[in-house]
Amino acid sequence: SLAALLQMKAQASGAIDSAMGVLFDLKKASLTERDDLNNRNKTEEADGTRAVAELTQILNVAQNNYQNGVEHREFVEKEIEDTEKHIVWIENRLAEIERKLEELAVQRCHANALFVQSLKEHGDAEKAIKVLDAEIQRLSAAGELSEIKSLTDKFQLYGHLFEQDALKSFVELAGVDDITGHEDNNRGALELKGPDTNPGQRNLKGTLVTKVLNLLKKLLDHLAASRKNLEEHEIQAAYDYANFKAQSELENVTLRADHERKSAYLAKLEIDLEVARENEDRTLVIRDDAQINLDSAVEDLEIKRQFYAQELARITEDLAVMEEVINIFQSRVANMQDVLSKRIDQYQDGQQLGGISSQAGDLQKQWGGRLNEVSRQ
Repeated sequence: SLAALLQMKAQASGAIDSAMGVLFDLKKASLTERDDLNNRNKTEEADGTRAVAELTQILNVAQNNYQNGVEHREFVEKEIEDTEKHIVWIENRLAEIERKLEELAVQRCHANALFVQSLKEHGDAEKAIKVLDAEIQRLSAAGELSEIKSLTDKFQLYGHLFEQDALKSFVELAGVDDITGHEDNNRGALELKGPDTNPGQRNLKGTLVTKVLNLLKKLLDHLAASRKNLEEHEIQAAYDYANFKAQSELENVTLRADHERKSAYLAKLEIDLEVARENEDRTLVIRDDAQINLDSAVEDLEIKRQFYAQELARITEDLAVMEEVINIFQSRVANMQDVLSKRIDQYQDGQQLGGISSQAGDLQKQWGGRLNEVSRQ
């Protein structure tokens, strides 16, 4: 009947509205889930990025502290090496000064002995010259100048103290014949005893004696100058030695004070080295822990990003499916309503309905399973 047909249309319309309500509820739920996912991802991304940044900064500080610890340990080790070398240098320098002072002391002792010996030789030579001078004057007064040559043999023992040219002249004059002016040549000394009968010969004798005495005076003056020079050199050498010794003792005081200071510094450095090594080990552990924490934070953030991407892809796919279902369902419902309306019109015109109920049932079976699947997701 027409009433039954109208009732069927009303029931179909209610079922359609109910199905559309379910579809829109599912779509709304998916959109809400997507919004919640986006909001949660935004928070997790911000928190994770901030955590990574903070842990990166912590790692940088830890790395810098560790590097500073390494550099400080290397600095202390270098300071220890340099200080030990400096202490060795000080000890070598102290030993060198001591050796030099001992060497100079021995040299000064030997030089002083030579100086005393030289003074004695100069004194002996001066006495010999004075004796010779007096003897020549005595022999000259006695007319026995031929004996002068024999006096020079002993005198030449001090030849190394005299000016060689003056000594040579003296020896030559002492060996000249007092009459002929020729060398003696071992022909024997001529006797000059007896009355002086030849004035020219007497003048020659006086000239030779004067020359010999002048040469003796020259040799005596040379001895005095040599003695003075010897004394001046000895005084200067003694002064130089005393000055060197005083400067060395002053340097020793400075070196010993520096040695004491460096030794104390070395002891402090050895303690500092132990502390530096412990600090380096501690900062290394902190650096490694900071690296582990950063790696963990980066990994956790990456896991959350991957989960977000997967969930977003799933929800997007669900929304696409539901959108497709809604479009198809709306299209089929519209088509079914057109068919139902035409059948009602046909019935009113006396035609049979036929098949309308079966079309509505087929539509519900076709999309019911897919809608249930989307709903479960």
